[in-house]
Amino acid sequence: MMQIKPWDFMVKYTPQREWIEGHGIMVAFAMFFGGISGGLYLSSLYFHSELGTLIAWVFSGLAGLTDMAHLSKPMRFWRMLRRPNSSWISRGFILIWLFLGAALIQMALTHWAPGNAWEIVFKVIGGVLAFGVAIYSGFALGFVGAIKFWNSGLVPILYVISGVTAGLAVVILVSLNATNLYVVGNYLVVALIAYAIAVATYFWTATYSSSAAKDSAVRVLKGPVVLLGIILPIVMVAPFSLKQNISQAVFIIASVFTVLGGIFLRYVILKAGMYTPLLPDSES
Repeated sequence: MMQIKPWDFMVKYTPQREWIEGHGIMVAFAMFFGGISGGLYLSSLYFHSELGTLIAWVFSGLAGLTDMAHLSKPMRFWRMLRRPNSSWISRGFILIWLFLGAALIQMALTHWAPGNAWEIVFKVIGGVLAFGVAIYSGFALGFVGAIKFWNSGLVPILYVISGVTAGLAVVILVSLNATNLYVVGNYLVVALIAYAIAVATYFWTATYSSSAAKDSAVRVLKGPVVLLGIILPIVMVAPFSLKQNISQAVFIIASVFTVLGGIFLRYVILKAGMYTPLLPDSES
C-alpha cells in the first residue's frame, strides 16, 4: 500500500481511499449492482423477461446492502435517508427502496394478473425508478469537485449506458435460445458501440479538464478493462449479429466479458481518482 505523507496533499496527486480500500470497496460493488439492476430491469421489461426482472430486483437489493455495508455502523443505515436535499448517496438509497417496492408489485402483477391496467402503471413507475437507480451513482461521483477525474457531467451518462449494456448481456445469459440471442445480440452490439463512444468521450474530455484528471485517465487506459470489457465483446458479437448463424458459446463469453468489464470499469474509475494538489503550481 502506498504510504502518503501529510504534506503530499499539498504537492502531489494523492489517491482517494475512502471509496476503494478496505470495506470502502463496497462502494464499487454498490455502484455496479445499482447500475446493472436499473439497466437489466429496463432491458427485461422491453424483452418481457420475468427472470431478468427478478434478477434486477435481487441486484438492487444487493446495491442497498453493499451501501449499508460501507457504513461504519450499518445498523444506523436509516440516517442515509435524512439528507435527500443535499446528498446523492441519500437520494440513491431512497430510489433503491422505492424501486424494490414498485418492482415487487410489478412482478407480482405480471405473473398473476398480466394485462391488468395496474401492471402497466407499475411497469412505468418501476422503469422510472430503475433509471434513477442506474444513474444516481454517476451523479454521486460527478459532484465530487475535489477529484477532477470524477467531476464531470458525462459520468452519469456513462454509468447509465454501462448499466444498460451489462443488463442486455445478462438478458442474453438468461435467455439462451437462438431467436433471443439474435435479437438481443443486435441490441447488445449497438449498446456496446454507444458504450465505447461514451467511454472515449469521457476519457478524452478528462485529459483536457486538468492535469490531475489526465493522470487518472492515463492510469485507466493503461489497463485491460476497456479492451476486454468493451472492444472484445463487440468484435465477438458483431459478426454473429448480422446473420442467423448463432454461436451460443460466443454470445455467452462476450456477455460474461461485458458484465465483468462493467464491474472493473467502475472499480478502476474509483481507484484512479486523484485529489488535486493544494498548491496551484504543483499541477503544472
